[in-house]
Amino acid sequence: MSSNFKTSEIGNESFLEDIALRNELLRDLFTSQSARDYLLPKLTIVSLNSNQVLSEQGDKIEVIYFPVDSVVSGLAIMEDGTTVETSMVGRDGLVGIPAILGSGISRQWIWVSISGTALQLDPRFMESVFVNNESALRVLLRCYRSVVTQVSQRCVCNTRHTILERLCCWLLMIHDRVGGSNLRLTQEMIASRVGARRAGITVAAGMLQELGGIEYRRGHLCVRNREVLEQTVCECYDIMQAEFRRNLISSGGGRPFALAGEAA
Repeated sequence: MSSNFKTSEIGNESFLEDIALRNELLRDLFTSQSARDYLLPKLTIVSLNSNQVLSEQGDKIEVIYFPVDSVVSGLAIMEDGTTVETSMVGRDGLVGIPAILGSGISRQWIWVSISGTALQLDPRFMESVFVNNESALRVLLRCYRSVVTQVSQRCVCNTRHTILERLCCWLLMIHDRVGGSNLRLTQEMIASRVGARRAGITVAAGMLQELGGIEYRRGHLCVRNREVLEQTVCECYDIMQAEFRRNLISSGGGRPFALAGEAA
């Protein structure tokens, strides 16, 4: 249970719904009253702490998470201990898609990069919604497509682009998903996500600070001028940002989906 909320608030259904609607995938699902009524009582508000490990590679995924203002990373860890972030999920999606698509096993380490609030759910409840409704399944597949696009594009980015470009891309992605400019980030953590040496991150961050794009001190990074990052970033960001924006477009303008037995 999150320590950021009062017990009376957490037990209040309208408060819980307000938190849930801040995650765009849940917002899309809740366009169906039946989906809302079915899923809402089963959601639990939790606090995720920076560097918290939600699952290790090979673990069975017991719960899924819908980040609200937190960001969760999928990390590949090499035998020598080095790490590379392959994907990040924030308010645009959910953490634990394999549990719904049939695998149920985590193929990577799932690590919290930005602390904050999330909603927790037993994956069986989500699976029952998607299995019974084609429209709901499309919501999940859109989220899955976004993750696949991100993973494949970041593979290209890590191979072809400079540390400075990759750092700008990562910071912009974090900024999009958190929705705020003040971030608790150490250079060591950034290096592990970007797949670069800490010394390289120090140099790149210093360049961005000189340009007025960011301000960094003692584990605290503030995005001062987003335009500086956008002018410096590689083309990979635009490709991944397009998918992110699609996930932020509410499905309310289209035909709302219905659960089995509900009129569409």
